[in-house]
Amino acid sequence: MKKLLQLFLLICISQVANAQYYYLPFSGTGQNPGNLNNDPEYPVGGGLPVDWTAILGPTNATPAWSATQTLPFSFSFNGVAVTQFKVSSSAILTFDVASALAAPTYTKAALPSALIPDKSVCIWGLAGKGTNDNVATKIFGSSPNRQLWVEFTSFGYGATASNGTNYTYWSIVLEETTNKIFIVDERTGGYATTALVSAGIQVNATTAYSVAGSPALASQATTADPTPADNSYYEFNYGTQPDYDLSVSDITTTPYLLGGNNTITGTIKNLGLSTITSLTLVYQVNGGSAVIDNVTGISIAPLTSYSFTHSIPWNETIPGAYNVSCKATNLNGTNTDQNTSNDSYSKTLNILYSIEQRVPLFEIFTSSTCPPCQPGNANFHSIVDTINQDEFVSVKYQQNFPGNGDPYTTVETINRRSSYYAINSIPRMENDGGWDGNANSFTYALYQSARAVPAAYKMIGTYTADTITKTYSAMVRYSPLFPSSNVVLNAVIAERTTTMNVQSNGETEFYHVMKKMLPDENGTVLGSIALGAWDSVSVTYTFNGNYRLPIDGLTANIIDNATENSVEEFSDLMMMGWLQESNGSKQVLQAGNFVLQSATGIYPMNKSINSIVVYPNPATDVATVEISLTDVEKITIQLMDASGKKIELRQIDGKSGITKSQFNVKGLAAGFYNIAISDSKHNSFVRRIVVAK
Repeated sequence: MKKLLQLFLLICISQVANAQYYYLPFSGTGQNPGNLNNDPEYPVGGGLPVDWTAILGPTNATPAWSATQTLPFSFSFNGVAVTQFKVSSSAILTFDVASALAAPTYTKAALPSALIPDKSVCIWGLAGKGTNDNVATKIFGSSPNRQLWVEFTSFGYGATASNGTNYTYWSIVLEETTNKIFIVDERTGGYATTALVSAGIQVNATTAYSVAGSPALASQATTADPTPADNSYYEFNYGTQPDYDLSVSDITTTPYLLGGNNTITGTIKNLGLSTITSLTLVYQVNGGSAVIDNVTGISIAPLTSYSFTHSIPWNETIPGAYNVSCKATNLNGTNTDQNTSNDSYSKTLNILYSIEQRVPLFEIFTSSTCPPCQPGNANFHSIVDTINQDEFVSVKYQQNFPGNGDPYTTVETINRRSSYYAINSIPRMENDGGWDGNANSFTYALYQSARAVPAAYKMIGTYTADTITKTYSAMVRYSPLFPSSNVVLNAVIAERTTTMNVQSNGETEFYHVMKKMLPDENGTVLGSIALGAWDSVSVTYTFNGNYRLPIDGLTANIIDNATENSVEEFSDLMMMGWLQESNGSKQVLQAGNFVLQSATGIYPMNKSINSIVVYPNPATDVATVEISLTDVEKITIQLMDASGKKIELRQIDGKSGITKSQFNVKGLAAGFYNIAISDSKHNSFVRRIVVAK
């Protein structure tokens, strides 16, 4: 018996000794492993959600280790259970916490290396020298399928520290149950081709498994996109790569459909060593009966992908959300998949009552005392100012920090940020209650993706304005197109342009500044009606008292709506609104700029000027100012830069009808400019223009 036990132990030791890791590259996947982490990639305290935990702080001139951390779930490295780890500012995660003394240098090298501790995962070549360079952790998913993310936020490469212009984000991910290790390439900006790393796993000083290209592996995620849309990753598996390992990696069917026959399409990736020539493709809806398609005459080589179209369409007519899962079986006839952990892929597909164009909502939390808010707002307007203004809704919530905050802070702007969205930093931006990031990272692609999602409601909003009584009333009609619950109408009165709240961040004009939410930041709860049916709700607000400019945004100085207001010009107010689920999702279902139906005490411009149009916008060579006049009028036109500095001034004698004036902008730097138009009656108007190159 003793000899048998010894033989068994020798076999086990031999198996461990012969075991190995193999890795699979997932380049340009546009998602993170397992699709569990969809948090934005931002610095700690600068946009990264607050539930991340910083375990190693910034500004490490020389490499440093974090404190020892305890793994939140059972995990094995190289076939042996581990319970603790620590991380260096040179992007080494090691499970050999007792032997890890001096942290590895910021100068990368090939693996294996005597400088790296045993039992380590490496993105060697990163350097946490900058003031925003933190190592942060967060757990995603539910037991027994959780992931521990260790993210290197806003790091630099090697000797070149991050400074706000150049930065990189990578992560090491440990997965429960599967014991997989992922190295995720998330985001790099500002660095040239010298931004290279040595990525892989080092078992000991003689055994390592490196990603091809190391120690000169370049980042693939080189856009400014803080979402997983440009991410790539490398998956390390313990053991021997199987002959048969097929994974449905995506379902490409659009998630928004009308009822009827809809085709299920997707992507399969071959992660095994054998070429696949036939398979059985299966999809299920809400865990129901398997819908089977036998696929032949194909050739999926190892590490290549295959786009599939299931031959049997999905026929569903009842609006709602459905979970559709796909997997492939019977590989090359009778072979079973040797790695079942990655077989299936699931996606929520939505059947809508009808397809309605979405008007996305962009909510920006900002302050005139916030230096990073200025470039954030500038970036946002560089995109949306070139778009038809009816295609989106934007609103700015001025905040009570940093410092003493913005004079136009209100209780509602604070509550919308802190209580509703649980945001603790600015600049921050919410797109349709979902995408959460820095306005400086907003892109035209994000605008397009927001517009591409069909609306879950139809909505029509109209309003009346009386600048004598300072009363604004809106009528909103709505019709649901998709089953939703706890829907709230948020209506807002905003001022198109304000200038009196200038403080310290360099901004001189502020756009779509929130003045009042109706009835308050909690909105109006809507009743339940049938899909396709119509209902309506009315909201009214009268501004009280006289204008007062608070000295700052501190609580003691905030406007008291019961006795006063902060409206600079009542004729410059507008109304907008959106329908939003008030439960955990906070999903915006539809938004819209309300249409002015009637006005009292308001003139569109003044008795002389009917309209002002500046085109093209953006302009590259010549910008034309077109002014419609009712009578002869002396007009002054000034072209100014974004800070208000005069570039060119003209005085012209306008006649009844259209008066045009052209400015040569070819020699100007790309960016924002203002064109100010004034008449002899001291009426003045400002139009923003973008100069593009």
